[in-house]
Amino acid sequence: MKNIFFKLFTFLLFTLSANSSEFDVKAFGTLGGVYNDNSNYIYRKDIFQKDGSSDDFSFKTDTVVGLQTTLHVNENFSALLQGIANNDYDDKVRAKVDWGYLKYDSNENITLKFGRIRTLYYKNSENLNIGYSNLMIRESVEVYGQVPFSSYNGVEITYSNIIGTYFYTIQGGYGREELTVPNHSLNQEANVNIDDLYAINLTFGTTALQTRVTYINADITAVNQSLNQLFAGLRAFGLDELADQYEHKNKQSEYLGFGIFLDYKNILFSSEYGQRRLNSFSRDLHGYYATVGYSFHKLIPFITYAKSEMDNVTYGANTVSPILNNLLRSQNTAQSSKTVGIKYYLNENFDIKFQYENIIPKGDFGSYHLSSLQKPQELNVFSFALDFVF
Repeated sequence: MKNIFFKLFTFLLFTLSANSSEFDVKAFGTLGGVYNDNSNYIYRKDIFQKDGSSDDFSFKTDTVVGLQTTLHVNENFSALLQGIANNDYDDKVRAKVDWGYLKYDSNENITLKFGRIRTLYYKNSENLNIGYSNLMIRESVEVYGQVPFSSYNGVEITYSNIIGTYFYTIQGGYGREELTVPNHSLNQEANVNIDDLYAINLTFGTTALQTRVTYINADITAVNQSLNQLFAGLRAFGLDELADQYEHKNKQSEYLGFGIFLDYKNILFSSEYGQRRLNSFSRDLHGYYATVGYSFHKLIPFITYAKSEMDNVTYGANTVSPILNNLLRSQNTAQSSKTVGIKYYLNENFDIKFQYENIIPKGDFGSYHLSSLQKPQELNVFSFALDFVF
């Protein structure tokens, strides 16, 4: 499906370019280094990386380069394509198309996108790999790590308007996605299909204060050979109810998110809350973060507190199946973290960042960064990043 889409997109991009010479090309990237002092954990930016820092210094976690091309056909139509290269799950540096779409802009209130589109989960969804646009080196995983996919194939419509000094934006999307999701604790991968994805987002505020609400609903299936054997075995022993409870096939899943953001004079504040409902072995959870910063023109110090909790405790799983128990225990991502950092703008093209994170897993087998099932331990993570954009 993705290959078909990108062949179609590339064909349309070059067809449209024959009628326009208005290309806008931007390069961006991050040179980042991370040191995690606990060898029982592999500190990664997200689960789609194989390697990271484990009591050593790693450049693989945050280092990324990217290119974004926008073709302006006329005042109403444009096409955008963004690609990145970074370390992947095979521990190799590979280039990939991150997202891209055809866009219609009415130049009044309505825009329409068709193609590979960023999900509406978070405020910084479209800037996940553009470090220069973000305050922190990486967004708080307690919120931004809840859902393993950040793009989908489909359509999105946006309506924006102004009421006095206030603005509001309503976004709605529909589509589907296919991806492979790793489980590092069990050294397995699952093939995940997301169907009938519906998304809606409302943003309201002023230039200084903004709020947002997001709701996403989809049918999700996650399978691999081990999962198929596990649930087939449960049913063979007459444990259909247990298999139905935890098998991840065509399960209706939901995400609800809230955010509030302040940029007033020199004060910066941002906070987001996310809650997912999966109704399967991937258990329900919620999390939040709050960041406060103060801008001294080019220098911005900041602090962040974040926390994620499992709505269904998984580390105490005690079903009749030891294999299912291990699967459930590996889903525990409850943790809290405290971050202190600074961002310094070198110029309009470069910034440099330093930050320290203290991460405390909650419950046995906890944290996003475990490399195997074991007792939780505290992590201290030191990071720096040099971001650029041209």
